[in-house]
Amino acid sequence: SYVVYLGGHSHGEEATQTDYDRVTQSHYDFLGSFMGSSDKAKAAIFYSYTRHINGFAATLEENEALQLSNHPKVISVFLNRARKLQTTRSWSFLGLENNEEEIPASSLWKKARLGEDVIIANLDT
Repeated sequence: SYVVYLGGHSHGEEATQTDYDRVTQSHYDFLGSFMGSSDKAKAAIFYSYTRHINGFAATLEENEALQLSNHPKVISVFLNRARKLQTTRSWSFLGLENNEEEIPASSLWKKARLGEDVIIANLDT
């Protein structure tokens, strides 16, 4: 599979679900113009980047990726390589419980009010 990067979005910070749906449809239309139909594009695209970057991930042949990379609207096309899982214990390491356990009062989830008004990031490299 390949990731096709098309740059930024024209919608602003206050985008709606309709805006995001429009972006996804534009990805289908764009790839469909290369593949011959939007239906083929819908089958090929397995992820649309609709919020912060403009692009999509799709199952493509090498020649299709090369053809797309030559289009003036395309900034870059790169191979989407599978990565080997390096950890299976991130939740335990962070002191977080799985969904099947009752959440104890001393839990980080409880202390953070289950993430209410909090952005939690975990960079797992």
